[in-house]
Amino acid sequence: MPHLDVARATELVLHATPAIPSWVQFPKRSFREGMMAQFTEGMPGLVERNERMVFDTTASDFTDQLTDFYDHYLAAAEAGTGHALESFGLSPQYAAGFGELLRRLQGVEPTPLMLKGQVTGPFTLGINLVDQDKRSAYYDDQLRDIVVKTVEMKARWQIAHLARFEAPVLILLDEPSLLGFGSQTYLTVSREDVIRDINQVAGVIHTYGALAGVHCEENTDWSLLMETELDLLDFDAYDHMRAIALYPGELHRFLERGGALGWGLVPTLDREAAASETLNSLVARFDAGVRSLSQKGFDEETLARRALVTPSCGCGFALDEPLAERVLELLAQLSAALRERYGFGGSP
Repeated sequence: MPHLDVARATELVLHATPAIPSWVQFPKRSFREGMMAQFTEGMPGLVERNERMVFDTTASDFTDQLTDFYDHYLAAAEAGTGHALESFGLSPQYAAGFGELLRRLQGVEPTPLMLKGQVTGPFTLGINLVDQDKRSAYYDDQLRDIVVKTVEMKARWQIAHLARFEAPVLILLDEPSLLGFGSQTYLTVSREDVIRDINQVAGVIHTYGALAGVHCEENTDWSLLMETELDLLDFDAYDHMRAIALYPGELHRFLERGGALGWGLVPTLDREAAASETLNSLVARFDAGVRSLSQKGFDEETLARRALVTPSCGCGFALDEPLAERVLELLAQLSAALRERYGFGGSP
């Protein structure tokens, strides 16, 4: 969200999405709440330079930091909770919205159907973090392992805290950099590498009783993600509905094994669209998307039952506060309208 007021933005999200509330990220409050810094606390050798986090493997104490990191990781893996896991937590300086959501949930009745957390995915984080020589961490085996294990632990820590409210937990991996996968830029990164790293994180999420999903941008190669162990694929259904329909065979298999789709129908990347779209126009887009998939052999009722509706992307960059709040209002209206249209009735 573009807001600076943590309490107000959290209240807005709880009001608009009471069934599956999420903790809010505030990228305009601090660079530490941006996607490439927010989940880096606790990484060994990481230093702040010009509002960017950079690995300095030449630091005199890098080996000691590395040893401490793996000691905490192994201790957390064995114990599951406690001090070791807390060392991978999200502090208020990096994630003010997490603690605010926990405080608000203590007084929420009825209990939400599900609680959503998020973490920057291993590919996006690994590709964008660099070392002192500006080399991407993803191409260094040691740094890449640090990134993947940190993402695991950030997810586990959230699950441990959110599970206290006795509702199922969903953790989404934000992977916008997968948009460029397969291009000349990432030519040396294999499909197997990406699937393995995502499955490693998803496996940990599943081990601790939560569901795992992913949010990606535009014309991502969704067939790659359909081969992973993820439970939910959240895509931009407003501008890039065709992208998900390019892989009918893979999508059939994904849905057959119980997967669900997050339809990013409420636009957030175009200010004019966020200001002008209406409930009727968004319902029409969903209906058109369902029809396009039904023409490829998908059952419309299955698509509706396996659908969540979401904003097309985050609201914190392109939108101001009034437009972001309009997006939330449209989202709540869209959910209610589609539940009525497909006969699900009542609040989700």
